[in-house]
Order: sequence, then structure tokens, then C-alpha cells
Amino acid sequence: MIRPSNLYLRLLLFSFFLFFFSGPSLIAVPRSIKWLKLDGGIQKNWDVSYTGENNSIMFIMPKWGNDDLKVKKIYSIVPKKSSSYVLAVNKLLEVLYQERVQAQLIIQDFERDEKKGIRFLQEAEQKQVDLIFTLGSESAALVHKYFKGKAIPVVTSTNKDPVALGLMENYTDGSGNNIATTSLNVPIKIQLNYLFQLVPDLKNIGLIYNRNHKQVMATEVIPAKKEFHKQGLKVFDIAVESHKTAKETLALTLPQVVEAMRKSDPGLKKSIFWLTASTAAFSQIKTINQHAAQIPVITSVPHVVKKGDDSAVLAIGIDRRNNAHLASLYAVKILRGEAQAGDLKVGVVTPPDIAISFKIARKIGLKIPFDFFESAAFIYDYQGNTVRSFGESLLKK
Repeated sequence: MIRPSNLYLRLLLFSFFLFFFSGPSLIAVPRSIKWLKLDGGIQKNWDVSYTGENNSIMFIMPKWGNDDLKVKKIYSIVPKKSSSYVLAVNKLLEVLYQERVQAQLIIQDFERDEKKGIRFLQEAEQKQVDLIFTLGSESAALVHKYFKGKAIPVVTSTNKDPVALGLMENYTDGSGNNIATTSLNVPIKIQLNYLFQLVPDLKNIGLIYNRNHKQVMATEVIPAKKEFHKQGLKVFDIAVESHKTAKETLALTLPQVVEAMRKSDPGLKKSIFWLTASTAAFSQIKTINQHAAQIPVITSVPHVVKKGDDSAVLAIGIDRRNNAHLASLYAVKILRGEAQAGDLKVGVVTPPDIAISFKIARKIGLKIPFDFFESAAFIYDYQGNTVRSFGESLLKK
């Protein structure tokens, strides 16, 4: 009798393990979409249920309305888990309720899998839905690539600038097809006008971004560099590679950039840091502030200006909720038959959302122009508390 060697036994056990666990249990299980939570106020007007393996499909139905009216069907796709998409869905439901548009909303996560995304779009066609409402830049790119010219209208939300990404020719004309687009970006020329108001003799700009974020590179970094150089400004690159290494990279690079800026601006009064919409970068605002000396940290992301010390001093951008509100109004117009998707121009919130932290401004000795204060959508006082939100004063009268 031949006794199997230890190596043979190991291989046998390993083969058994692969056979046993490579069945359904190791087949990719769809990601649950229960992370997409509805606010308490929204839940009063909408019923939520889940279906699909691992609760991967979310169904939302109105609790209100006229039973005689036909309920519209909206199909929505997301590429990943994101707080931005939670805000956008809540805003869409809020607007649908306010406008009394009865609709069933079906949401699926294609998990950045193009084949899965295509299959979801095909399902929407089979179900003959009334509208596709995309969330995120990857979803917008998917419909532009595979769903352009179809019968079902599309509205994109919470996505980067479709013009800079080459999805739309310009901001003034519609797509001419079934897709209506919106943008989370403010044109860099408009942002630069604000920067020159803030620092009239601006010389240096430290550009903070994630070099591996393709959409941010295309819509913010490349256009910004081009315009900054055109204006004769010296640009310092502060590029991170990932979430994991961002803190270490910033802690190393920022002090070097500050010292380099001192050569042409000894008092650091003619320099700023411009923080882009790269999550890997702006999530490190605490580290950035620690190493920025007295140089203002200004961002294109309004929610990076917030309560407390871990905040940018100023934002010139578009709040995610305002973008979602505009996209939701586009959806209402299309569902009511008041507009064709292809006739709607790129939806850009104007004027941009200004956010100011007076606590940070006082800390670094920055004077905020009065017209910034007048037009700001979000303001945090000298203690870092919210005193204005979405243009509405929160001070007790």
C-alpha cells in the first residue's frame, strides 16, 4: 500500500477546499444597497422595500397621490457606495413629492462592472421605464457610451463636467439625443475671478489633487493648470496617489512647497492652496491645515468648509445637493412632457455656492471680501458654528 506523502495530502485538501468553496458561496454576491438610506422626513412620504440577492435592488413607492394617475417608472443606477448618492436620491424624492409627480424608483448598483451596468440598462428597456436617473460620473459615462439615442430619456446627476470629459460639446446646447446632463463643476475661469478678488496680487498656487482620479484630472486639474499658467501664476503640484498614502505624502510635500513659495512671496500673502474634488486629498483637510502655514486653503468642494478647525477657509463650487436639485427638476420637466432631454443644456448651478469659515479666516489672518459674505450659501462663524445654510440664516431672531 502506497502512503500519500504530506505534500500530496496538502494538495488533496487544497483541491477539496477549492471544489467545496468555489460553488455559489464564492460566486460574486451582489452588494446590498441598504447603505442608501432615506432621511426621516422623506420616509414619511415614500415606502421602501428591497429585493434581489442580498437586498441588491431598492424599490421606492409613493405613499401619496391620486390612484387614477399613472405612476411613472424611474430606473436609477449607481457605480459604488457614496454619501453623494444618498443625498441625491433624497433630493430627487423631495422634489418629486413637492412637484406631485408620482413615480416608482428602482435603484441598482452596478459596482463599477461595465457588463453589469449594460445589463441593468437592458432591463430598464425591457421594463419600458419612463426615465433613467444616473448617479455619479461612471454612471453618466456608461449611458453616454451604451445608451445614447435610445427611446428612454436619461438625466445625469452628481457627475463631473460632461464638457471637459468630452461627453458634451458645450454648455449652451442640448445633447440632441436622449440624455440631459448636469455638472458638479464650476468653470475654472469663474473660480479664478473669485481668487483674484480674494488675493489681487496672487502669485503662487499649490494645486492639491489625486493624480489617479481620472475625472478630477480631466475636469479640474488640467483645465486649472492651463488657466493658471495663462494668467502668469506659478503652479506647485501637490499630488497624492491614494487614500492610504495621502496623509504621509501631504505631510512630506506641503512643507517643501511652503518653503518654495517663500522665495517669491516671503510673507506668504500672495499664495494659496487650491484643493480639488479628490476625496483622497480633501479628506485630509486636517493634515493640510497643519502644514499650510498661514496660506489659505481654498477648495472647489463646499462641504469641505464645515464646523470646527478641520475646514478649508473658503469654497467656490457646487454643493452636491444643489446639483441633485437641478437634476431632479430636469427629471420632473421630462416626466411631465414639458421638455425633451436632448433640448436641455448642461445643468450648472449659477452663481457658484460660496462657503466661508470665519473661524479659519481669523486664524490665518485672511480678510473675506464683503460681497463673498453677501452671496455665500454657507457661513460658519468665528466659533466655527453654522450660521447660514443654503442661503438661509440660522440665527435666532
